Amino acid sequence: MVEEQLAAAGAFLSPVLGRDVQIRTIDLEVVSTGQSGARSVIDSLFSGIAPLPDEGVFTPRKAVIRRALALWLDIHRAFLSDANTQTTNNLLHSPPSRRVIDGLLDLISLEGIYPCLSPGVGIPIECRVKSVLQGGVVTQPISEAQEGKELLTEIVDGLYPVVKEAGNGLGLALRERTLVDVIAGVGQLAFEPSQTVQQGQKRYIIMYESLLGQIALSTLLPILTSLLRPTGPDWFQTPLKTALAAFPMRPGGVRQTISFIATPAELYSDPDTLSERQSNQRAGPAFSLEKLGQVSKLLTSVPSSVTPNAYFSAIAPQLLELLNEDGTDMCRAAAYTISIGILGRRQYGAPGSIGWKLLAEPIIETFSPTRELSSPTNGPGRSNEDSKTVVKEVDLRRALNCLCALVLIHPNPQLTKRLVSPIPLALWGLLCCSRKAKRAIWYSKVLSVFNTYYKVSASVAHLSALSEHLMWDGTSWWKYAPGPNGGIEIRRDYPHMPDMIEVMQDIDDRVGYFFELLRTDIVDDDGFAAIFLHVSKHWLLEKSDTMESKQQRLIFGEEDQGDPLNMLVYAKLVQKMLEESKDKLMAKPDRIIELAKQLLDAFVEQQRELRRRQTNASRPSRAGLGQILGQTGPATSISDEDSTEIVSTALSLLSTIISSPDFTPNQPTIKLLTSLQPSLHYLAASQSSIRPSLAMAATDISSLIRLHNPSASTSNPSARQQPPGRATEDRKMHSLALSYLTSPLPPVRAEGLSLINTLITTRSPILDIPSTTILLLSLLQDDEEFIYLNAIKTLGLLAAKHPKTVVGMLVDGYIDAAEEMGLDQKLRIGEALLKTVEGLGGMLVGNTAKLAGEAMIGVAAKRGRKIKAKGRKRREAENASDVEVPSLGEDEEHDEANERLARVLDGWEGRDGEDDVRIRTSALSILGVAVETNIEGLGPAMVSTAVDLAIAILEIETTEEKTILRRAAALIFMSLIRALDKADEEGKRLGFGLAGQKLVEIIEKLQFIEATDPDYMVVGHVKAVIESLETWKLKSLLGMSSSGITELPRQLGLGGTRLAGLSVNPDLPGLSRPFIEEMD
Repeated sequence: MVEEQLAAAGAFLSPVLGRDVQIRTIDLEVVSTGQSGARSVIDSLFSGIAPLPDEGVFTPRKAVIRRALALWLDIHRAFLSDANTQTTNNLLHSPPSRRVIDGLLDLISLEGIYPCLSPGVGIPIECRVKSVLQGGVVTQPISEAQEGKELLTEIVDGLYPVVKEAGNGLGLALRERTLVDVIAGVGQLAFEPSQTVQQGQKRYIIMYESLLGQIALSTLLPILTSLLRPTGPDWFQTPLKTALAAFPMRPGGVRQTISFIATPAELYSDPDTLSERQSNQRAGPAFSLEKLGQVSKLLTSVPSSVTPNAYFSAIAPQLLELLNEDGTDMCRAAAYTISIGILGRRQYGAPGSIGWKLLAEPIIETFSPTRELSSPTNGPGRSNEDSKTVVKEVDLRRALNCLCALVLIHPNPQLTKRLVSPIPLALWGLLCCSRKAKRAIWYSKVLSVFNTYYKVSASVAHLSALSEHLMWDGTSWWKYAPGPNGGIEIRRDYPHMPDMIEVMQDIDDRVGYFFELLRTDIVDDDGFAAIFLHVSKHWLLEKSDTMESKQQRLIFGEEDQGDPLNMLVYAKLVQKMLEESKDKLMAKPDRIIELAKQLLDAFVEQQRELRRRQTNASRPSRAGLGQILGQTGPATSISDEDSTEIVSTALSLLSTIISSPDFTPNQPTIKLLTSLQPSLHYLAASQSSIRPSLAMAATDISSLIRLHNPSASTSNPSARQQPPGRATEDRKMHSLALSYLTSPLPPVRAEGLSLINTLITTRSPILDIPSTTILLLSLLQDDEEFIYLNAIKTLGLLAAKHPKTVVGMLVDGYIDAAEEMGLDQKLRIGEALLKTVEGLGGMLVGNTAKLAGEAMIGVAAKRGRKIKAKGRKRREAENASDVEVPSLGEDEEHDEANERLARVLDGWEGRDGEDDVRIRTSALSILGVAVETNIEGLGPAMVSTAVDLAIAILEIETTEEKTILRRAAALIFMSLIRALDKADEEGKRLGFGLAGQKLVEIIEKLQFIEATDPDYMVVGHVKAVIESLETWKLKSLLGMSSSGITELPRQLGLGGTRLAGLSVNPDLPGLSRPFIEEMD
């Protein structure tokens, strides 16, 4: 059937196809050879048409077009009715068949539709697809309008149903070749003014709108733009412009509009090339700024046929959807359109306008939902009152992507401020939750938004305000929580009692997060100092309420506004900023000094007032009686404690600033420091109501101030107590030592260490203990062995003067919580810590002993995985080619030993991020020294934990590479036994020891280890330990000391050479020993 119709069409078109067209069928073969002459196509084809009886009067054009239309529709119906789909498809795509089909369509368009169109309607013929017809195509307008209308009506009515069928039959061929001509014909019939507005014209208007609605957007947009011509009539151009203006309102219209404008015409017309380009959009920006401007201008132009509310309501969801295509050209174009074209214009982007309501408010409300918006009718991302989820993870992710796109892709300071300023706390809560839940992508996005906001849109005051709400974690009824798909969601929160351990950990985490935010260069040094001053004021000045104000609140029943939790946050933040960014604070110290001066002056005035009251109260008077009745003891004590703590902090701040090597005060700063002296002198004087630690700190700071202002020392009464020139000499010596320590020559650095030793020995006030400790720790990494060994001795000397501070900093460096040090660095710190602990002797007590013992137990027992160890191990592996592995020999006998040695060395590094075995062994060694140095200072709990740890290591760490760890664990028992013997010999009563069932269990476990451990040295150590413990067990049973055990044999008659119980005494003189003599 299809072959017959194609053969008939081929025979009809043979005069104008220009070459042989052969279409073979099963029953017949039609071979048509068209040799075109000079005649027109209509004339060439009309000569071969036989008129039908019912056609009546007709023109050649109408006859030819009718025949061509009928043949084309017959072929279409034949394709639809043919059941053999594969054969039909092959026939449709064969070149001869497709040439016939395209020839019929070209004939209908060029000789049927074009002559019937008004001037300016349709696309120019030279822009159309090249026709397959040959032989003098002449497309002149039909002279009679009625005839043209009738012919155009027949063509449109015949082809329109095929357009609707799209992919069926010949619908695809029609869309590819003649669709634009059909649209032009329908527009001619629908909008031509000369046509009387009758039912027929209304029908074609409906057909026109239906036709545009059925065509795919990617096909329709280039067709409509091609029909726009400057010479076109208004009655045809106006509907086209209206359709184009409303094109973005259609589903997917925004995407197609952006793609059409920003894509070259040759790429857009090729579906394969366009698809490949869209799949590779992440490679980089392909849209130029000029193209983005055109997209924004077109999408923000509201059609005259609709209201702005209706237009933006249609395109806003599409734009927000494109914003979620992170990293693509579509996302960049949508972000530019929203930020510059809509929200950047007052008309549509001001708060309360339609653009703000549709594009900005949904994002803001997602981050900060209200109870009204949590009903199920207010969006798919929000839940009802009975659900735990308020905003789903997918919706929160979309809102975050949209916010990032608007803030980061095309930064607009004013828009960023309007978007972020309503939700800084919500974003802060999301930042903390994503960091705590290890959602790295979420954290990086929120951090980027914060960085942009505080850099270009907000001020230091906004960042200072954020520091007041670091513990913000949602409202009273919702909070952020990890989502089920690796993200974050908003859940309903119910009142509950918080876990204080988790709260304290959360405080440390959030202070760290805020400090990380400050370190991203969002503020300069002045801003950093301003934030520090703001936090310090809130911490110190809010706590420094006078006694009267507290009493007033107690009397009137008012609630104290000072939240202890916030006070702790402020304190930790101040501490963090001082520890990590002292250099930034040194840039602008005047504000901090002014704050400290206010606090000191207020405290001194309070103390003077307190002394006046005490003096007046000791005198009998009515005024004194009134003051006694007006006082409340608890309030007074609370005020005194808080004030003392505040002044201690203020003095610490001053000491940190003034003792810093980078502190170089100018004249105004020196004048400000000098104004502190009266308050410092008052604190340094002997006052029974002031703690001695405050008086000592005030004295040290006063001395440091005089170092920076020598002229003030002559007017200072306390300066006469020191030798003349001593402070100046110490200052010069300290500066000289610092300059020597930076020298590249080892002898010069050694001389600098010697000067530091001198200052430590003389207890010079110029030394800041934490700074000096950090300096000596840095010298531990010196390449010269002589230097770092002397630094270890100097640390021991400094620890003898200030054990708590030095040991604490050594322990912190040894633990290396931030995992920033290498193995060699930590081993050297461990060596320094061992020498320091050994040198402390009886001073290893209290918090110092507890800190050192707990830290060493923690490091030695740590078998978990470190966060940064994998990355460091990978870097070390890359440089492994530069490391020389020791060898035991070159012959074959040593190959096995060399392999074993290499395996052990590799095992020391730990597997998959485990702690290095050498560090754990070092910690056990330090712990053993601490036990042997002062077992009494460590206490029974610490010693018991050390014993349990040693047993656990001997039982669990049985692999070959853990041999050195087991050896160190066995030596723990040796240290313990020596310490107990030493205490016993000195007559100390420790109150604890090895006895009873605990001792029996330890011996049994060690006996098992002796029998099973593969290392001979571990076995030897354990055997010696067992013998010592058996002796200790005997002592416990007999209640004797070590010296008593030595005398026990003699007391039992087993001493000397005499045999007890026999009358034989070989030592008696005159008696010969019996012998055997051989006789002959």
